[in-house]
Amino acid sequence: MATPRFRLSTAAARTLRGQLYYGWYIAGAGAASNFLILGVAIFGFGVFIEPMRAELGWSLSAISIGLSLRSFENGLLAPLTGFMVDRVGPRRMALAGVVMLVLGLLLFSQAHSLWVFYAATATMAVGQSVGSFTPFSAAIMRWFSRKRGRAMGLLNSGNGAGYFVVPLLAALINAIGWRETLILSAIVILVLAIPLAFVLRDSPEAQGLRPDGDPIVLDAAGEEVATSGGGNTVAEAVRTPAFYLLALAVGSAGAIQIPWIIYQVPHLQNVGFSLQTAAVIGGVYGAVQIGLRFTVGWIGDIVGRRRLLIASFLLQGAGLLIFANLTADRVWLLPVYYLTFGVGHASWLIMQMAVIADYFGTLRFATLRGLASTLQMPLGVLTPFLAGWSFDRTGSYHLIFTVYAFVAASGAIWMLMVRRAPWTPEARTAVRAMPRA
Repeated sequence: MATPRFRLSTAAARTLRGQLYYGWYIAGAGAASNFLILGVAIFGFGVFIEPMRAELGWSLSAISIGLSLRSFENGLLAPLTGFMVDRVGPRRMALAGVVMLVLGLLLFSQAHSLWVFYAATATMAVGQSVGSFTPFSAAIMRWFSRKRGRAMGLLNSGNGAGYFVVPLLAALINAIGWRETLILSAIVILVLAIPLAFVLRDSPEAQGLRPDGDPIVLDAAGEEVATSGGGNTVAEAVRTPAFYLLALAVGSAGAIQIPWIIYQVPHLQNVGFSLQTAAVIGGVYGAVQIGLRFTVGWIGDIVGRRRLLIASFLLQGAGLLIFANLTADRVWLLPVYYLTFGVGHASWLIMQMAVIADYFGTLRFATLRGLASTLQMPLGVLTPFLAGWSFDRTGSYHLIFTVYAFVAASGAIWMLMVRRAPWTPEARTAVRAMPRA
């Protein structure tokens, strides 16, 4: 019997000749998109609070309701968003999200009543979620396996660079006003983020490759010799305790992210720093994060992504305690804060996404991530409002950030309770064999 002859796909042959694997282009485009979109819609949002309060006379509690509505909407729509990314593809969803974010920013610029502000924040929440991070992260899970942590690190380096947007927005607000700054931001995002979305591709298999750039080997008839990828269905995943424990662990740290991001500049102003200095502190934090996020992704791929995720909860708790006690007279605490919270935050951002794919595969990654976000929604809705309420009552963010430090650290406990092995086809068979209630 003749021995079968094999050949590589065209894309695989190009990769083996030294051309850069296309998945890295997706990660790079996602980093640039995150820089623009998250830099304005998330990290830069805090610099608008004080100018808004000064012009409109709103209480911080009233503004915080808008942030809580934002978290509620993200959690409520996250499963639908994830389902749509899985079904229609990341590129179409990214394009739709950019348009929605631009509309939300323009509506925000015209807010003269709380109801318009709330509508604007809700529109922005959907736009920033659908327009960048969700579709790009879903694509990366499909394009990478062994190097998933490094790819997510590159993607999230754009988030870190987004902190540089904070001092830029602060300078623009001082120069032209907060409403005009929002309009200018909307124009820049529309012009630059749309082309970045077109870099997205659904899967490496369509390009003749497997995840990480491994070649698909074809036989003489052009048929694939072996297959790869896959994962649990949504029904299979939600029947495992690991899914809920993982959602609770990730959500414990995720719940403090929005109040920390939004109120870090107001907190620094409250403890003696000027607006510009507080914005620079945020910018330096972002500079630290750019290289740090790729580094922790690389470390996670080597030492284990689960282990690094557990460590991230403890580091964030310690760092948030330091941040709560930071004042203009204790500037020496800043390097310790950058080291503890910075490393923990970077590790959490990278690993919490990768670990979901590690445990349940990539078949329905975006949908499962959306369902996990819905489970995290109650805390995500409550924490921004509590931060604003606490400040209105005490005149300080010290107490609430101290409480949130312990909330973040508790994630290590829930993660240690996860006993499920990472996803394999054999694990899927075991899940299917579980008795139904």
